[in-house]
Amino acid sequence: MAMTAAAYGQYRSADVVYTYFDNVPVHGMRVGDELFVPVESASQWGWQINVKGDSADVTAEGISFIIGVRNISGQTSLPLRVAMGKLGGSASWIPNTDTLQVVADLTSVKCQAGRVKVVSPLQIKPKGFALTNPDRLVLDYVGAHLGPKTVQASDGGVRITQYKPNVVRVVIQTEGAPDLSKISSDATRNSTVELAQANTEQPQPKPINEIPVEVKATELPPVAGQGTVVTPPGATTPVVTPPTPVQPEFLPVNLVKENEKSCLISIPLAGLKSHAQFRKPDPSTLEIIIPGVSLDLPIDFKLASDAVTLCRAEKVATGTKLSLYLNRPAGAEVFTDASGVSIQLLRPNVGDGKLSGKVIVVDAGHGGTDPGAHEAGYQEKNLTLPIAKGVAALLAQEGATVILTRKTDVFIPLTTRSDIANQNHADLFISCHINDSGGPRNMAGTITFHHKGNEISRVLAECIQTEIAKVSGIPNTGVWSDGKIYNSGFSVLRNTKMTGVLIEFGFIDNPQDRKRLITSQFQDAVSKAVVQGIKVYLGDAKTN
Repeated sequence: MAMTAAAYGQYRSADVVYTYFDNVPVHGMRVGDELFVPVESASQWGWQINVKGDSADVTAEGISFIIGVRNISGQTSLPLRVAMGKLGGSASWIPNTDTLQVVADLTSVKCQAGRVKVVSPLQIKPKGFALTNPDRLVLDYVGAHLGPKTVQASDGGVRITQYKPNVVRVVIQTEGAPDLSKISSDATRNSTVELAQANTEQPQPKPINEIPVEVKATELPPVAGQGTVVTPPGATTPVVTPPTPVQPEFLPVNLVKENEKSCLISIPLAGLKSHAQFRKPDPSTLEIIIPGVSLDLPIDFKLASDAVTLCRAEKVATGTKLSLYLNRPAGAEVFTDASGVSIQLLRPNVGDGKLSGKVIVVDAGHGGTDPGAHEAGYQEKNLTLPIAKGVAALLAQEGATVILTRKTDVFIPLTTRSDIANQNHADLFISCHINDSGGPRNMAGTITFHHKGNEISRVLAECIQTEIAKVSGIPNTGVWSDGKIYNSGFSVLRNTKMTGVLIEFGFIDNPQDRKRLITSQFQDAVSKAVVQGIKVYLGDAKTN
């Protein structure tokens, strides 16, 4: 997979990820080390721009300034790195990419006297969450960077780090669970979090005036869920001990709501001391580990859901494992809060669930003047083409309408590949690539990428990766978000409007992978696996 965009003469297409707008990359044109952004696109960040000939009056981040503009590809555009110099932001190119990352070099981060105060030249977005064992409050400031001039000050038990290129993380040791509702997530240039309120404020017990002081503990026995009223020796006022949790007889699994897009399941279990964990051993099975709970399901239990065909519970070392067997692959989000565990199943919109009649774009990565990854005389562009053609032929045999982005060794721009899929209103987009570690040659295996934050594309990736792993003969490196490689994700996945994946069939610079990649047997096998994975995703095939 080529990691650098091809140049188009003086200009070439590029992206910018602006502060906390992680999921809204803006497209522009790169000229040397400058990125020119259309003025209309900059308005997404709240900028106000009034163009006057070859310049523009700009009001952004509370600052007004005048900047020169240029007409590029028919769009009036402004130089973003020049603008950052006026706003106090930092703009740098992510290595080996055409993506410009804009962050706010923080003015100060101070964690003192029960208060966290962050001052920034640009708007950033605070996010708070809690960790246990030990108890900690985590504050992430998205869009922020610790610059050389950032003033840092903190009391003991506080850690300030650059967690990601655009995220500053503050970790504070706490006693007990913090009140996250007091932490604002609004974009701001001045963020203050009162730790005393978030961490130490406890509800006061209500006086029990209606109970006579002479009542003895033996006269009011414990009642599950209500607590126990007792008068300690020598005291005149009765007190209430904490309620005794109501222990259900069976694991309470309830269907809350269901429609064609999603299914919400709740497991009301108050008082869980740690979060539930989950994994998907295959695209149609979900396993949830509920810690500290030892409960079964009734033998004849059946969840009244179209999405779930079978539920099973078994006791494990850490608690109870609940297995949900789905009627077809779905995305899953699992949440744990004070009321228990919630499971949100996200169901792909697959129409009639049949491969026949679907429009699928198959993209052979690279081509022409762009060879992609290469090693030992082999080039990525020459290995992706036979795989893509094989996938296309098999899909056509199943009745699908297939569009190849290229059938020969020609160069196709990244944006054109996405345009082909969008203009043909494709149902699915499949991009075929060969990987290159770009460093130590110890990486191996197949990876299927989905676009970050797109749970439905993740489902398709899981279905395809599962099938490839059965036949490839090389390691199964798993399903990855494209945000793990580029902050804004892959261009072809980010810009296509339908469910899509990008498959890296193996590492060309790994001798064992390469030995398999170059064979027609491998190419035929993985082509069949991709088609089978698509059928599993659609519900048009049975899984083992």
